Amino acid sequence: MRNIRGVFNMMNRAQKADLALLLVTIFWGAGFPVTKFALQTIPPLYHIGLRFLIAAVLLSIIFYKKMFKIDKSILKPASAMAALLFLTYALQTVGLLYTTASKSAFYSGLAVLFVPMLSFVFYKSKINVNTLISITLAFIGLFLLSFSGNVFSFNIGDLMTIMNSVTYAVLLLLTSDYVKEHDPTQLSIVQMYIVSILGFAAALVFDTWDTPMSLLSFNSLMFSAVLCTAFAFWMQATAQKFTSASHVALIFTMEPVFGAFTSWLLLGERLGFKGFIGGLFIISAMLIAEFDFTALKVKFRNLVEPK
Repeated sequence: MRNIRGVFNMMNRAQKADLALLLVTIFWGAGFPVTKFALQTIPPLYHIGLRFLIAAVLLSIIFYKKMFKIDKSILKPASAMAALLFLTYALQTVGLLYTTASKSAFYSGLAVLFVPMLSFVFYKSKINVNTLISITLAFIGLFLLSFSGNVFSFNIGDLMTIMNSVTYAVLLLLTSDYVKEHDPTQLSIVQMYIVSILGFAAALVFDTWDTPMSLLSFNSLMFSAVLCTAFAFWMQATAQKFTSASHVALIFTMEPVFGAFTSWLLLGERLGFKGFIGGLFIISAMLIAEFDFTALKVKFRNLVEPK
């Protein structure tokens, strides 16, 4: 323990930030199989309502000073973001009822690729060669992941999870605009309260809760609310002050890996050889989409060229 503490104390702020973000990524990855446990006795829309209510209350306590300074002008952007975030989690959570947690983890990571594609549609941004290569690799990965043995097994849960990555990509683009005008912490907390309201409202219409909540489902809900939502948000917001965006993107590409590993560990899920190769294709696509090869070439040139 002393050796671990000594190593941690020797790390600089950037390294500690990267380590913290890796921890967040582990929690997010584990959140896929853990949500499977929660859904055994908690309907998906009620799960969303409870998860975001608990997270919002915890963050309100942590950032109580900022909560007293909230202006009503934040309601409109927070509501737009909340609608997309609710749709994202509704598609992902309901999708988990029909697909495996490991496949859901890989499909959800495709948001990294949908961001540049949607930027091209809405902002007329150019699509570079890296993005085109990433899209090709991602489609190959999706094809391989959709095979179970020799049977094509793409189902409604898979489709909903891919749609969830599209809505999340739209949310990322929208958020990048809104955080320029509003405090990110206030925006996120208000957004969480609204997502909770939307979750409960939708649950009253579409869900029926007729099974008592088991202890396993309760613990799984608290894991998702406290660690995957409240803690993850706080840690991400804090850590990103001390590390680069490229580091963040590269670290977050590990989420599907941790998702697949914890799904195997907790649920006994197996991707199979084709699924494993498909997962590698998707991880490669995400890395290529986020990695700045131009900067790498410049650094390499500076190293090899005589001064």
